[in-house]
Amino acid sequence: MADVLVIGAGLAGSLAALALAERGAGVELLDPGQGFSATGLSYGGVPWWAGHPGPLDSLMATAPAAWRQLEQRHGPLGWSPCSLRLHWSEAEAAGADDQVFRDRASASCGSSSLDQTLALVESLARRHLGPDQVERLDASPASGVRRVLRLGYGRIDSRQLSLALPLALERAGVRRRRGRCGPLRAGALPAQQVVLAAGAGCRALWPALPDRLRVSWAGVLRLDDGPLSRELLNSSALTQPNDILMPLVAQRQGLEQRADQLERPEWIVDAGLAPWGEGLLLGQSSLIRPGTSCGAPPQTAALELELRRALGRIDPRLEQVPACFEQVPVSFCSSGPPLVGPVAGAPGLWLFAGLSSPFALAPALAELLAEALSGEPRALERLPGATTEASPGWG
Repeated sequence: MADVLVIGAGLAGSLAALALAERGAGVELLDPGQGFSATGLSYGGVPWWAGHPGPLDSLMATAPAAWRQLEQRHGPLGWSPCSLRLHWSEAEAAGADDQVFRDRASASCGSSSLDQTLALVESLARRHLGPDQVERLDASPASGVRRVLRLGYGRIDSRQLSLALPLALERAGVRRRRGRCGPLRAGALPAQQVVLAAGAGCRALWPALPDRLRVSWAGVLRLDDGPLSRELLNSSALTQPNDILMPLVAQRQGLEQRADQLERPEWIVDAGLAPWGEGLLLGQSSLIRPGTSCGAPPQTAALELELRRALGRIDPRLEQVPACFEQVPVSFCSSGPPLVGPVAGAPGLWLFAGLSSPFALAPALAELLAEALSGEPRALERLPGATTEASPGWG
């Protein structure tokens, strides 16, 4: 029997397995192997400067160094510095449905929602970035009325990462097994220690998880055509070939924060793009249902149509690209920090799920989790916990 069984072979599970193996644990990684995963279809953005003051900010700020160290130990994993380009038009900003920014704007006399959003993002970024890494770009004739805020950033090419992780795990001595397991039972775990890192599948394995662990269905257009992808990037008025493009006022975060209050399914689309191997990932849709269950994949027609329309508003060519619409379930926390720590009432069971900025948080949290599993009490104290209420200092 392995010392530690990690259930889930996405970003969280794989990094936890690597960290545990480096500490000498015998690790088995259970991979459900169901086509594309949330990790494999992610933009891979590393918003390392975007954490609000507190332990979250401290952990996120270590992400660039953590990814470089991971690559030194395990080979190339897709890390590269880049810029994040946040786009907007005055008309879209005026009608944006993002309650968080509306609330902040209403508290400031004489400031528009757009001004407040720009000020918030720039203030977060300037805590860690130099003056030349925060730049407002004026609209150009080619970009029409759309403007861009350019910020220093980092990204993981999720296509490269998905190909590299199995090799890194094998070299580290992690036994990787494809398959599924049924619901877990306290007192009868399949290993001495079990790390539940199955993302949207966690609740099916342990139903008593906190209600703030939710699931959304994330959609994206996947363009595999390398020459067409390069042509689109090289001629874009809004972005550069290695950069990530996203809306200044993205709607996904606001929808996730409303998840507890939903009475019917709601969905949004955000227009952006990111390099993905030789291809591109285009746009992002999110659909959230009431309650905590994953449910069946949503019907795709309306989501894809609206996503293509949104992309067409930033570049008419993107509406018609020969790309495939893919959907994957994604876990997130509707409030509070991610769920990382021991599960109450089940000695030996640990949870690693609900990361809303996974590529910035997973490396540091995986190291802390591995230290805690190795018996280091200070590491356990630094984890956010896996209960309804966050650990002290994370509230």
